[in-house]
Amino acid sequence: MAKARTVVFVQGGKKNEADFPWMFFHLDPDQEAAPESVCLVFFDYPNAKLKIWKNILLKRGSAPTAAPDSETVLLPLVKMRNADGTLGGERPSITLMYDWVKQQPKQSIRSLQVFSHGWMGGPIVWNSAEYDPAGKKLEPLDQKPRDPNDTDFRIRDFFGSNPLAGAEGRKFADAFASDALIKLWGCVAPDGIRQQMQNYLKAPKGSSGDAARKAHLADYLGSIGDSFPMVMASELNLAVWAAPIGYGSEPGPVVPVTGGEKKVVYRGKFPPDLGKDRWWRVSWFFRNQDRGARFYTDVLKARIDAVDFVEHRKAWFDDARRVATARVEKGPFDSPRDLQRRLTDRIEAMRVG
Repeated sequence: MAKARTVVFVQGGKKNEADFPWMFFHLDPDQEAAPESVCLVFFDYPNAKLKIWKNILLKRGSAPTAAPDSETVLLPLVKMRNADGTLGGERPSITLMYDWVKQQPKQSIRSLQVFSHGWMGGPIVWNSAEYDPAGKKLEPLDQKPRDPNDTDFRIRDFFGSNPLAGAEGRKFADAFASDALIKLWGCVAPDGIRQQMQNYLKAPKGSSGDAARKAHLADYLGSIGDSFPMVMASELNLAVWAAPIGYGSEPGPVVPVTGGEKKVVYRGKFPPDLGKDRWWRVSWFFRNQDRGARFYTDVLKARIDAVDFVEHRKAWFDDARRVATARVEKGPFDSPRDLQRRLTDRIEAMRVG
């Protein structure tokens, strides 16, 4: 079978971030891939265009100077659902990208990268809202049919009659090579989630902390399991790289750190030196303050790339859930305090005898 050579970039709807795909893309999680010609497919959502270069040598730092071999308007446009439920301006939906991928030959796509903001419910292309036909706002996890005027990625897309569920989802997944790099660059940072991981790390060491660790691990895995990256990875059996849940990602020249900020400079080299180089990276706090990188590699057995994005896979998630739900095996003493109590009781009983 011929080597997969199609690379798909999706640009979110903010025109002031148009340089980000060309500044930050990479085709291997850990090292710079050897330069080679690819078929580049660019979903340019800010300009509602689909641009295809059939044979281009990707160069980091700026957009291609050569004109694309084809350039078409992303159609149809839909009137986007506003937060209050009303309809706004016309926009192309992310379902157009879904449909395009499903039409590609099996194992032909080498990489899909979405350069946009994000949240627990998925990458944000236009920041649309979603309502049901009765005018009630949809909940992210309810698995109901898509709002036809919603333009963004949704967790519901993988369920029911939605565009990536069942046979349609298999068409989408089958288009990717077995080693494809699928990367969602935006944040996955709902409030309160970090504490679940930190509670695990703060549990008492040794067997006395086993029950607490399992409980906190189950909490955090529940949050991971309700996030778009893990749902996509689990339902389509794909590896999906994304920020660890609870953390943002930083593409700018100033990186927040404990007690202040750090200025970084773009050099365009991958892997970057995260102490000096500007790159779209996971929050500094994940690795340096919260010990998150070690938690993911040592506890969850997940891979982390050169800029701290996590590889979401069904295999390690299922293994971690089995650990979290396994019965805590109790020894003759549940804790040092229990041992001390039992010894004291024995001494008192001997005195009475």
